[in-house]
Formats: sequence, C-alpha cells, structure tokens
Amino acid sequence: MSVVRLFEKIGVDVKPRKTVGIYGPSMLGKSVLAAMLAREYCGPGGYVVVFGTEEHYADEEYRKLIASFAKPRYFINYCPDLESLFKYMNMVRVKRFEEKLALILDSLSFIAMREASKWSARGITEPRVIAARVIPALYSVSSYFKRLVVEKDALGVVVMHAASMAGMGKYRGFADLRPSMAMRVAHSLDHLVLLTGERGNPDAPRKLTLVMSRLNPVMEGAQVEFTFTQLQKKQGKASK
Repeated sequence: MSVVRLFEKIGVDVKPRKTVGIYGPSMLGKSVLAAMLAREYCGPGGYVVVFGTEEHYADEEYRKLIASFAKPRYFINYCPDLESLFKYMNMVRVKRFEEKLALILDSLSFIAMREASKWSARGITEPRVIAARVIPALYSVSSYFKRLVVEKDALGVVVMHAASMAGMGKYRGFADLRPSMAMRVAHSLDHLVLLTGERGNPDAPRKLTLVMSRLNPVMEGAQVEFTFTQLQKKQGKASK
C-alpha cells in the first residue's frame, strides 16, 4: 500500500492546498511518515521543504535520515525559534517552484514549548497568562503556514510530537489521546490524524486514526494499520 493510499483509506485528501496534521507519542516515526507522504505526493519532479523546529534538525545525521525519505529534491531548514521559522517561510514564499511542492512544519508543539519556556524564564508561572501569550504566536504560525500552502498550491503536513499530549482520555469518543493547546489553535489543518503503535521496530504495527476532518467528517474515527517496512518497500519500488 502506498503512503497516499494509506491516508486515503481513512478519508484524508492528499491534495494541493490541503493540510494534514499528524500527532502521537514520540519515537513512532511521525516525521518519517510525513516525509514519505510528501515525497510520494510530489513524485520524482517535485520539491519537499521541511521547517524543522526541534534541536535534532541541527544534527547532520538526522537531516540525512529525513532527507533519505524526502528525496529526490528537498530543503531542510532548522528553525529553533519563531524568528527563523518565519524567515524560512518567507523565503519559500518568494521562491518560485515550477513543480509539485509539499511543506512540512515539524513540529508545531515544540514551538509552543519554546514560547512557554521563555515566559517561565521571565518569572511568569501562571498557566493562563502563559497560554494568553503563546496561543496568539501559534495562531500566527498556523495561519501563515496555511496561507503559504494555499498560495504555493502545495500540500501541507504539520507534525506534533510527544508534548502534543494534553493527558489521557477520549477525544471525540474514539481517540485515546486528546490534542493539546498546539492542536486546538492549529487552524491550518484540514485533517488531524493520530499515530499510535509500538516504537522503534519498523516491522511493528502502527495505526492511523482520523480524529478530525473539515473535508470528510463522516470518516472521523476511521482507522488503518500499517508497518514502515511495508511502506518503504512500496516507496522503494515507485522511485525506481
């Protein structure tokens, strides 16, 4: 099964001007899945642009790992703060892309953590005050990212990591983990997908659950299982 087909099975439209959010526990391969989805969407002639906000994007080995799934043509930008994130998004906005384009924002929740820690360092500890400072920043990021996706006729993928979890419980009656503040203000999303399963082993089963869809709400709760080994084999054949 191809990566695009995997998402289509749960009612996710992998199309130009659409944004897909992927969230779940850490070390499950959300970033890899996003890169594989972007690569398959773009085909051999398109471009994949990654806005990586976490520190491991500064590590060359990790960048090579993501690049191996995002090829053939890609740009990986390390964005440790809001200023650099907007700088690179502005660069993409003015750059001409003649073929298919996929944009990956990895990860929105880490930007929220960074902003919250800044206010805590200034002595502000009241959660409601911090939220009042952080939410507008996240709103501006997600809104600009969506505009960029639409203007560039691109596919947008937003990745939200372990810090995305707001606690255990049921969300919309079927997802075991509730979206966090970062997701609640991610107005750029057309679909929100939860990734669960066993960590590490690429042969271990994973599950995608469609948690929210503005475009296909009747499919909310739909699930599909896969392994990364299966997806890599399929993508390897398609790239030859």
